[in-house]
Amino acid sequence: MKNQSWIRNPMVWMVIFFPSLAVVGGITTIIIALNTEDGLVVDDYYKQGLQINQVINHDEMARQLGLRAFVDINAKSGQMLVSLSAEGDLKLREEITFKLIHRTRSGQDQITTLSRVKDSADYRGYLKPPIIEGRWTIQISAENEWRLKQNLTTKNAEHILMNITS
Repeated sequence: MKNQSWIRNPMVWMVIFFPSLAVVGGITTIIIALNTEDGLVVDDYYKQGLQINQVINHDEMARQLGLRAFVDINAKSGQMLVSLSAEGDLKLREEITFKLIHRTRSGQDQITTLSRVKDSADYRGYLKPPIIEGRWTIQISAENEWRLKQNLTTKNAEHILMNITS
């Protein structure tokens, strides 16, 4: 029997190859985890859990008022117009809050303040364009009063028109 060098023995290479492959895969996984934002996890989940009753009350207030909003967003320029109407007595504020929330990419979320147009029920504002395609949640609210919320799916949209009801 000849004395073979360990370099020429295939069993040695198999013993080296598979653990090395596991190490490279583990390092790659760690690099991906560190460089990717985990948008589904909220840092202050406990505080958000405590505030859920306030949110439910705001939704109920919008239902009691029979509140509706017509939303017109130019996805390319970011200009937007929101027209409010209600069956009940709605006290119009000078400013309302508009949130565009992406379901999985929190880095794409936008919050803006809409200003009332003179004495009308219309509010104007701007979002940072372009609005990427995906699944979104739109929230329109007046601080500590009411909130309207609706889901939206965009796909190559230049204009977004929607009617939100409570």
